[in-house]
Amino acid sequence: MAEQKKIDELALYGAFWRNNNFAGNYNFERLMALGMTQVMIPIFRSLGYTGDKLKDGYKRHLVFYNTHPYFGSLIMGVMAAMEEAKANDDSITTEVINDFKVAMMGPFAGVGDSFFWGTVHPIILAIAANLAIEGSFMGVVVAMLIGVLAVVGTYYPFFWGYKGGIGIVEQIRSSQLLEKFVLGAKVVAMTVAGVMVASLISLSTPVVLFQTEAEGSGVALQGVLDSILPKALPLGLLFLVYFLLKKKVSPILVMLILMAMTVVLKVLGWIA
Repeated sequence: MAEQKKIDELALYGAFWRNNNFAGNYNFERLMALGMTQVMIPIFRSLGYTGDKLKDGYKRHLVFYNTHPYFGSLIMGVMAAMEEAKANDDSITTEVINDFKVAMMGPFAGVGDSFFWGTVHPIILAIAANLAIEGSFMGVVVAMLIGVLAVVGTYYPFFWGYKGGIGIVEQIRSSQLLEKFVLGAKVVAMTVAGVMVASLISLSTPVVLFQTEAEGSGVALQGVLDSILPKALPLGLLFLVYFLLKKKVSPILVMLILMAMTVVLKVLGWIA
């Protein structure tokens, strides 16, 4: 009986570190295909691929590929496991390998982009920017957490994917892991958005209601708003931006509208 081929640990870590940079190897024809193939090179070497077998391995992964770098590392891990299985069993075809990538890269891209690009990274950078504005060096330290997140966010999915192989799909579905990630991202995003509105948006009005010629008469509108709901104006501005974006107004146009509103309201003396 032939000895079973096994990917050595050094090759796995080589593939993992390449996986941290594969998204930079990008083109507009096949997107991340070159990066995907680059990640697999240590795997091919460890399995002893040479000659035509190595060429076939390159061709197998030089097909269209695009997903989220962090979540996509799980796919990379499964690819390593499938290449290991193929090296020991020729019945595992190229079609099976590519079908798995096609099935998983879309959902992982959607969840990963919304969770990391749309929630986690903006939160980290918003906190870092606020610290930097206050003159704190911790702003730089917090911003560097994104790099730490990139390593941690690819390490565990990669090795989980390798150990679980193609059966990992059923594990994800049965545990509803993706749904839990999305729910958690929404809760965190809404909480942080509320904190950011209160702390980062400075908007108030000097308008005085029912003012007469008598000194000190009238009611300050800002005081009324604060007694009803502190930071009501920043919250209202947030809802306005949300409404415009829901109406498919371009973000660039939204910014121009806000700039124009600021100038007009400032000239009229309605905002401080």
